[in-house]
Amino acid sequence: MKRKLWILTLLLLIPTFAFSAWVKQVSGTGRNLRGVWVFYGPVNSFTVVAVGDSGTILTSTDLGQTWIPKVSPTGQTLYAVAQDLNGNMGKSWGSAVGGDSGGVILGTTDDGNSWVARAAPPSVMYAASFADSINGLAAGGSGEIWWTTNGGLTWSLKSTPLPVTWHGIWVNPYNIQVGWVCGENGSIMETTNAGASWIAQTSGTTSALRALTFIMDSVGVVAGDSGRILRTTNGGSTWVPVSSGVTDNLLDIYYGGPYLGGLYGFAVGANGRILRFPQYGSTWVPETSGTTQNLRGVNYIRDLGRGGMNVWAVGDSGTILYEYILYNGVEISSPSRLTPNASRLTVFPDPFTSFASVPGHSLDRFTLYDISGRRVGVYKGDRIGEGLSPGVYFLRPESGGAKTLRIVKVR
Repeated sequence: MKRKLWILTLLLLIPTFAFSAWVKQVSGTGRNLRGVWVFYGPVNSFTVVAVGDSGTILTSTDLGQTWIPKVSPTGQTLYAVAQDLNGNMGKSWGSAVGGDSGGVILGTTDDGNSWVARAAPPSVMYAASFADSINGLAAGGSGEIWWTTNGGLTWSLKSTPLPVTWHGIWVNPYNIQVGWVCGENGSIMETTNAGASWIAQTSGTTSALRALTFIMDSVGVVAGDSGRILRTTNGGSTWVPVSSGVTDNLLDIYYGGPYLGGLYGFAVGANGRILRFPQYGSTWVPETSGTTQNLRGVNYIRDLGRGGMNVWAVGDSGTILYEYILYNGVEISSPSRLTPNASRLTVFPDPFTSFASVPGHSLDRFTLYDISGRRVGVYKGDRIGEGLSPGVYFLRPESGGAKTLRIVKVR
């Protein structure tokens, strides 16, 4: 699904952010942590999952105040963990990838509480990305790209477009046919048929490229060794170098889009390096991390309950850093005519298939916004979401008086 109105929408909804300092959290391990992902569950609940050396898996459900080690079915290095960007349509599934001499792909169906081995590729897998609740790709050594069409339950080899090591992969959550990989020797490739074939793009560098993220359909950023950053505004037809202001190797980069928190992304790397970048990745701002450990993974999630963003970065020797970013967005409200219990609105069923309802408010009107922040319609309380395509939406009473709710429509 294309988002042609993103630029206008974002300009109208740009929030003001207040940044706080990064805080070191107690991970309980001295092993290197290499990947982190926030599993977004129903109604603003989330679980943070970090993975690393010797099969280490840690989870937190209290914003990282406590990290719980999980039983891992492998002793091999885990390099990345991922859940689809639409919250897996309300499911708590996810995958972790890695390996040492060979590859390993693990799966969870309960927010990272338990894990099982799903596949053993011949090559180490370094990255994974999901387009929706069922379709995902993993990439790694020997140019191998593996795929799943059932949410990570089973995986198979999809293609080997180049005999290089792939370090990063990104699948478009609005068009499951489109994705990119990046890796050694400055290699970047794009697929327009869900990974069946790939087209080489010109990066203009021979530096290893470690991670990539796309901000919208056509705007993307790649990060790599020696502080290398490349940016595209046309889907990778051209990649333009952008000054990062650093020479440290950049090991991960993430921009979750406006539906996950707003208009900022983060890049992390060697020697505790953290950079923040705005919507188009053209201006990079260094942040003081408070550590010199190599940082290898970064991820964040929007916190609708508190009105901000929760950001985590993970790295060597069990390093976990946390930053909470408060923002004050544009609120559309008027004097409430809802009942005093409006602040505790519920939607049933959620997820839903045809339409949902808000018990006790069948005659009230509610505005729905899609995950790009675009208003998609106004509905009465007994026909919420009727006629919409499947996806993640945000529900707000037209008359104010209640918090925004996240709801999911499934196929």
